[in-house]
Amino acid sequence: MGKQTADRWGGWQRWSATTLWIGLLVATAVGLLIAGWETAPAPRFLVGVGGGLLAVSVVIGRPISRAPDQPVTLATTVTLSRGAALAVFAGFLPVGLPSGRFVWLPAALFALAAGLDAIDGRIARRMDAVSELGGRLDTEMDGLTVLFGTVFVVTADLVPAVFLLVGVARYLFVAGIWLRKRRGLPVEPLPPSQLRRLLGGLAMGAIWLALLPVPGATASRLVALAVFVPFVLNFSRDWLAVSGRR
Repeated sequence: MGKQTADRWGGWQRWSATTLWIGLLVATAVGLLIAGWETAPAPRFLVGVGGGLLAVSVVIGRPISRAPDQPVTLATTVTLSRGAALAVFAGFLPVGLPSGRFVWLPAALFALAAGLDAIDGRIARRMDAVSELGGRLDTEMDGLTVLFGTVFVVTADLVPAVFLLVGVARYLFVAGIWLRKRRGLPVEPLPPSQLRRLLGGLAMGAIWLALLPVPGATASRLVALAVFVPFVLNFSRDWLAVSGRR
């Protein structure tokens, strides 16, 4: 077996083991929810959880399979735990906001997935365990968190429909770069920007606010629009940069 084949096999094994571990976390969380549910959960909830787990598995596949030799650190484990929270959160996408004792649950799950973003990086720096794998997984989890969140708040009519662009912006950006490379067009390095991370955090904050039972849809819509404008403008500026137009 050649080194390339061995690396590919090792990457596939690591991806399978990681997906299984996240699946066990999700199954445990769903089991606890079902035990405390006032009535049996709708089958659509379980379908949503399954779809969320599949999406998480897909987005982590490329980073993990391409770095079979990089260790899975504590910080990376925290990053992957965000995927478990997102998968359970996805269960509410087809059913909408719950009522009763679970009315706060979607907001809590989203806060967990978004909030762990601040913890994993801090752990990595403190333990001197910053890695390329951890950085890529963190980026993928950020993108999926914003995507799931925007789909939820838009389909639940908690924010204007145009806010969905915030969720798909990263994927449109990546697709645009891929198309440019396929066509043989130049792709410039993305310049560093603190504003980019700040706007990403504000987008997560706007989604979380919309998921909360209070202060209500009016305030959530205003905040979402206030975040939407600079977010899209910044992505447009980044696109002009990587396409060599500025």
